[in-house]
Amino acid sequence: MIHKIKNRMPVKIGASLACANQIDLSKDLKELIKNKIDFIHIDIMDGVFVKNYCFGLQIFDYLKYFSNTEFDVHLMVDDPFNKVDLFNGKAVNAISFHLEAASNPIQTIKKIKSMGFKPGIAINAGSSENLLDYLYEHVDYILVMAVEAGFTGQKFLRSSIKKVERIKDALDKRGYSLDIFVDGHIDKETIRKLYMAGANVFIGGSSGLFTQDNSIENNLKILRKAITWR
Repeated sequence: MIHKIKNRMPVKIGASLACANQIDLSKDLKELIKNKIDFIHIDIMDGVFVKNYCFGLQIFDYLKYFSNTEFDVHLMVDDPFNKVDLFNGKAVNAISFHLEAASNPIQTIKKIKSMGFKPGIAINAGSSENLLDYLYEHVDYILVMAVEAGFTGQKFLRSSIKKVERIKDALDKRGYSLDIFVDGHIDKETIRKLYMAGANVFIGGSSGLFTQDNSIENNLKILRKAITWR
């Protein structure tokens, strides 16, 4: 199914900072900003919810120097309600957390809103989108994982295309206008399929944005051309 353009939110492409050159983040950030990346995506992992670690809070002391850029945080942590306070006063525009990790998701959403951030809810590749039904009215966006959470360079899970389609249908039936993010193995092939399914925000990483055989500038052009939106 291809969803009608009139039902779409604005399309955006972001960059996963975890996939950038960790030795020279400044170079990649400047290149992304020069080429008008829509936002920078920051994964926070605790080694519990996912068996990996990624970035400490100190990263935000550095990111504050890029004040004209939007930053969204993706919490891949256990008990997010008691972790979101750590981002108070940080250079952040939005925070998403995993439904699977939260015992009190609505309270967590309210806390994120009270801190002045846009709230989002993330869902693992293996979780049913039906779990989101009662949360749509409370959040600004949904983040769909198209790979298993926690590690870069994974194979794209085709089941995420149908999941995006079902989420978009559910939102349309309820009359909600929410962004649908997709995170994981975004390249020129998958971005088009996910766009056609109804997603409008795509997080580029090691598969299609930070690659050894092409520049960030050229890869962004390829991704943008794949969905022909600008």
